[in-house]
Amino acid sequence: MIDCGRAKMRLFGGFKGLSSKIYIAFLVTAVVPVLVAGLVGIYFSLDALRKETLHHLEQEVTSRAEGMARFFDQLASELLYLASSSLLHDVANQRATGNKTLPQDVRQRLERDYAAFARAYPYIYQVRFLSADGREVVRVDRREGRIYTVPEHELQDKSGRYYVHEGLEHESGQVYVSPLDLNIEHGVVEKPERPVIRFATPIVDRKGVKQGLLIINLHAAFVLGQIQELAGSRGGVSYLFDRSGFYLSRTADAPEAESFSMQSVEALTPLMPRSLLTRIISRDEGTELLGDWIVAYAPIGVGQTLADRSDSSMDWAVALSFPRKYLFEAVFNLYLLYGVLALTLVGTALAGFLLSRHLLRPLEQLSGETEEIAAGHFSHRVEIRGDDEIADLGRRFNAMAARLEQSYRALEDRKGELEKEVQQRTAALEKEQQERRELDRQMFQVEKMTTMGEVAMGLAHEIGNPLAGMKAVAQMLLEEELPPPQREYLERILNEVNRLSEFLRTFHGFAAPQEFHPVACRLEQVLDDILLWTRKEAKSRGVAIDFTPCNSAVPALWADPNRLKQVLLNLVINAIHAMPRGGHIEIGMCAGLGHPEDLDGEVPKMRFCVRDTGVGIPPEVLPKVFDPFYTTRPDGSGLGLAVVKKIAQQHGADIQVESTLGHGTCFELVWPIAPGENIDKLRETARASTCREIKQIA
Repeated sequence: MIDCGRAKMRLFGGFKGLSSKIYIAFLVTAVVPVLVAGLVGIYFSLDALRKETLHHLEQEVTSRAEGMARFFDQLASELLYLASSSLLHDVANQRATGNKTLPQDVRQRLERDYAAFARAYPYIYQVRFLSADGREVVRVDRREGRIYTVPEHELQDKSGRYYVHEGLEHESGQVYVSPLDLNIEHGVVEKPERPVIRFATPIVDRKGVKQGLLIINLHAAFVLGQIQELAGSRGGVSYLFDRSGFYLSRTADAPEAESFSMQSVEALTPLMPRSLLTRIISRDEGTELLGDWIVAYAPIGVGQTLADRSDSSMDWAVALSFPRKYLFEAVFNLYLLYGVLALTLVGTALAGFLLSRHLLRPLEQLSGETEEIAAGHFSHRVEIRGDDEIADLGRRFNAMAARLEQSYRALEDRKGELEKEVQQRTAALEKEQQERRELDRQMFQVEKMTTMGEVAMGLAHEIGNPLAGMKAVAQMLLEEELPPPQREYLERILNEVNRLSEFLRTFHGFAAPQEFHPVACRLEQVLDDILLWTRKEAKSRGVAIDFTPCNSAVPALWADPNRLKQVLLNLVINAIHAMPRGGHIEIGMCAGLGHPEDLDGEVPKMRFCVRDTGVGIPPEVLPKVFDPFYTTRPDGSGLGLAVVKKIAQQHGADIQVESTLGHGTCFELVWPIAPGENIDKLRETARASTCREIKQIA
C-alpha cells in the first residue's frame, strides 16, 4: 500500500508547470472542438434522419393510397365505356316497349363482349346486366381461372340485394361503388369466402327511363393484396378503413384463409387513441409516434372519373403500423458510431496526459506559443532548432497547429453551411406551420358549425314531443264548452303551438341521429300517440285512419320507439295532406305474407305499410321524394321523407314507395324483428294465417 501511494505521488507530482499547460492546451484545441462538433453532428444528424425516414414512410403510404385510387378510377372509366355499347342501349329501348324477351343472337353478342372484357382484366371475376326489377339477364363469371358464360336457367333474382337498389338510385352516366363485403350466391355467403367491391351504372332507354343495371364485380383480394404488400415492405400491420368506422387488417405473413369480415374501429382503441382513429377516418394524412410504434396513414382519394360520375362516397383510408425499432435501426447504428468516437476522444485525452507527464522541463517559447494557439491564433508557429526530442516536439507542434488551423477553417465552412441549411429548414417549417394553422382554423369552423347544428336538432327533438302534448291538451279543451274569452285564448295558444311545431318539423331529423336505443316494441303501442296527435287534423279534413291489427303471433319490432314514432308521424301527416277532400289511411302489418325471403335473411324482417287514397305522386316526382329539401307543397320543408329514410337506414330497415295518380300512395317498410322471436313459428304463421278484419281507429 505504501509503494502504491508513492507511485501515485511521483506520477502526479511531475504534472505541473509547462507540462500541465501543454496538456490543457491539447484538451482545449483538440478534444473540445471535436467533442462540440460531434455533439452538434449527433443532434442534427439524428433529427434529420428521423424527419427524412418518417417523410419517406408517409410518402410510401400516400403513394400506395394514390395508386389504389387511380386503379378504382380506371375501373370506373372502363365500366362507363362498356355501358356505352349501342347494343346494350338497343336492349333497353326494346324492354321499354314491353318486350322482355332477349333475342338469342343479342344475348350471345353481349356474352361475347362481357367475356372479352373479363379476359382483359383478370381481377374482374363477374360481369352482369340486370333488369330494372333486379333479375339477371346476362352474366359472365370467372371460375377457376376460366371464363364461364352462365346459362339462362342458372340466372338469379338479385332484387333483394342492397347494391341493386342503391345502384338504380343513380342517374345514367353515374357510377355506384359498393362497400367491401362478401359475395352471396343463392342467398348464402359463397365458400370459400370471396371479398368483392361492385361497380355499377344504370342503363336507360331513349326516354331516360332506367331499364337495367350493368355491374362488374372486382375481386377485393386485389385491394387486400395491396395493403398486405404494404405491411410486408415494413414487417408491420396494415389497415383498410371505410367511411362507416370499420376496418380490415393484414400482416406480412397473414394466411390466405384469414377472414375477410370488417371489424369496428372500437377494437383498435387499446392500440391507437380515438383522436388518431378519428383523423384516419376523417381522410387526414400523416405520421405519428405512439410509444414503441409508428403509425402512417393516408386517404384513398377519388379520381377524376369517379369525382365527375359518382355520388358514392369512397371515404376509405389505409394505415401502416410497425415497431419503432425497425425504423430507427440506422439511428441506433449512428449512436454506436458516435459512442466509438467518444471513446476515441477519451483515449486521446488520456494519451495526452501520459505524454505531458514526460515533459519534465517546460520551454518558455513553447509555452507562449501554446497559449497563442489556445487563444485561437492558429497562424503562430514555434521555431526550435536542433535534433533532440524538444526540437522534434516543436516540429510536431507546428504540424499540429497547421492541422488545427485547417480543421478550424473546415469547421467554419461547415458551420456556415449548417446555418444556411437551418435557415432554409426553419423557413420551410414556418411556412408549413402557417398552412397547418390555417387548416386547423378551417376545420375548427366546420366542427363548430356541425356541433351547433347537432345541438339545434337535439333541442328541436326535445321541444317537439312536449309541444305535441300541449297541442293535444289544447285541442281537447276546445272541445269543451268554455266562455268566449277562454276559448279565444286557447285558440291563440293552439295557433302558436302549430306555428312552432311547423318550424321545428322543418329541422327535426335533418342531422343524422347521433345515437339510438332499439328495444323490442309493438306497432300497436307506438301508434297510440300517433293516432292521438293526428286525430284532430284528420277529422277536420274528413280523413279516417284505419289500422289492421294482425294475429298475436306477429312479432315485436327492433326499434327505438321515439324514432319509429317519428317515422310513422311523418308518413301519416303526409298522407293527411295528400287528401284535401278526405279519404282513408290504412296502416297494416302481416307476418311476412307474400315475402318469405324477409324471414330467411341474415336479419329476419317484417313488413308494414301506410297506404292512403289521396291524389298520388307523379311518376317524375316519385324518385325524388326522399331527397332532402325536395317538396311539391308550397308550405313544405322537404325534410320529412328524408328523415324517414335516414331513420330507417339507421335501424337497418328499408322503405319502398308505390303511387298511382288519383288512387293514392303506399309506403312499405321492411323492418328488423326483435331478437328472441321464434322465426320457425313465424314462417308457419306466414303461410297459414291471415290478418284479422280491419278495426276502425279514427
